Amino acid sequence: MITGPSQFFTLIDQETGALIAWRAVVADRWWSRLRGLLGRTGLDEGEALVLFPCSAIHTLGMRFPIDVLFLDGKGMIRCARRAVPPWRIGPICRSSLMAVELPAGTIDRYGLGPGRRLYLQQSCRDAPE
Repeated sequence: MITGPSQFFTLIDQETGALIAWRAVVADRWWSRLRGLLGRTGLDEGEALVLFPCSAIHTLGMRFPIDVLFLDGKGMIRCARRAVPPWRIGPICRSSLMAVELPAGTIDRYGLGPGRRLYLQQSCRDAPE
């Protein structure tokens, strides 16, 4: 489980209303972006790490694959990468403003891809209703 800040966000698909993540944490400081998911053994369903600003990621030192969505400033998905394995440099998506790291399989589960719009909403919920 992601721990740290007491403030969580929900990540919602604007088109379908699907709740993609209900425990999204925003990493918007240099150190929190650098640390990312290092030291974690996985992401649970409903968890996400949002890196802002961010147009490229790496999985060096990670222990598990992740799905990655790159969003522009309006929440539009610009790039989607499935099951990025550990110990990789990249992917890079130059047109993005943020990267969303999700459990592997999330992109396929919700049919996410370029052109879909997502939004973050502040939340204190721990699980979907």
